[in-house]
Amino acid sequence: MLKILTILSIVSATITSITIICTLLTTYQFMFVGQMFNSYVPIQIMLTITMITWGIKFILCEKGWKRVVYPLIFLSTAAGSIFFLMNSVQ
Repeated sequence: MLKILTILSIVSATITSITIICTLLTTYQFMFVGQMFNSYVPIQIMLTITMITWGIKFILCEKGWKRVVYPLIFLSTAAGSIFFLMNSVQ
């Protein structure tokens, strides 16, 4: 279970990095990657998924203060991203 979660968190972070690059290339018109990258919504969605997976990973894998502080930071970042995503999609 922990190995799958570790792989999933690394894969989601990699996909998020690719999404950020594609969005910036399309938004600033260096290169047209695709229509879906014309806004920051893909970044917000992938950021939310990545922060949730990393938060769960730190809850299950870490010990001590890292088990509390890091998931709190990651999950609050995910909640903030969901909040702004809901307000921008309206």
